[in-house]
Amino acid sequence: MTRRQPSPIAPDFVSPYPPSWFDRFKSIVERLPGPPWVAYLVLAAILTLILLLAAWATGEYRPGPFLPFHIWIGSQAAYMLGLMHYLDRSAGSALASFRPVLAKPPRGSGRTEAAVFQDLLYRLTNMPGRWAWIALLAGAAFGFVLTFLIGPNPETTTMASLEQTFVAFGFPGLSPALIWFIVVFVALVEAVSATLVVHTVHQLRMISQVLARHTQLNLYQVQPLYAFSIPTGLTAVGVTLYNYTWFAVAPGLLSVPVSRALGLFFIAVAVLTFAWPLYGIHRRLATEKKRMIGESTARFETAVRELHRRVDKKELREMDDLNKTLASLEIELASLRRIPTWPWEPGTVRGVALAVLLPLAIWLIQQLLQPLLAD
Repeated sequence: MTRRQPSPIAPDFVSPYPPSWFDRFKSIVERLPGPPWVAYLVLAAILTLILLLAAWATGEYRPGPFLPFHIWIGSQAAYMLGLMHYLDRSAGSALASFRPVLAKPPRGSGRTEAAVFQDLLYRLTNMPGRWAWIALLAGAAFGFVLTFLIGPNPETTTMASLEQTFVAFGFPGLSPALIWFIVVFVALVEAVSATLVVHTVHQLRMISQVLARHTQLNLYQVQPLYAFSIPTGLTAVGVTLYNYTWFAVAPGLLSVPVSRALGLFFIAVAVLTFAWPLYGIHRRLATEKKRMIGESTARFETAVRELHRRVDKKELREMDDLNKTLASLEIELASLRRIPTWPWEPGTVRGVALAVLLPLAIWLIQQLLQPLLAD
């Protein structure tokens, strides 16, 4: 399917709510030279370098096998910001591809089709500012508290407990300055993570609403509906990649039951983010398909009755038109039955399934073969 670039917001457009802090940040990145992924890659390198330099400056830092883990800790905030940026781009492109089946506004509403499109484009690619700030602050507070709770002795919030935690993760852990630096760093990561959660819920909810309320349903024109499976699929793959990266850089997490449970939970979330926004339009398509098949079947039955009547009365002249009618109705029925009601391309489903389930399948096979190989 050809990817379209999202149409720009019109200069005279009046936004339904102010853009979030992330959307302002995203606008700055868009104005930088080069593609946005370069900016996020540079940001990931800068944050990682700051983290590693802080460790070197405050203690005898020997990353060893923990270096990939530390790089991921430093770069994951940039990864989540970049993911949100490209999900917004994908959603805008999807709406542009969806436009041929965008329902016309009701008469007397005073709104044009262009105005409806601009409003939906803004809502799909911009978070409400208030919720983004709430997510940012709540995530930072959660990250601050979480850092103290993951120590070897969760019942205490002493510096000694935090120090033991950071030493276990490969940091020097000898300097209070480093400990507080990492506490702030984790709070920053959790703040961006909470913003990603709000962004994902908002955007997937908007996709569901666009398909449910703004689709001019035509069973013979379902291709534009497939466009929204791209951003939902990218969301699922983005969540999955984030999930599996933790296990890739810290394989010891695979031996922790809670970590495995969280991994499976994120796989379920990935599947849900792909299918849930598209389920409403699937039901509408299935209902419309059932209705049209019913009407076609009734016409076919009427034609068959006419055939029987003519045969019984030996009225066999001019049967050619009736035969053509029966053949045409049979072709119509076969065509209707072949129309899919899930709004996605088969290749999209295979790609998402491969990204989400293949690493899990490989791990399960390894677990099954390990006892046999040990023998």
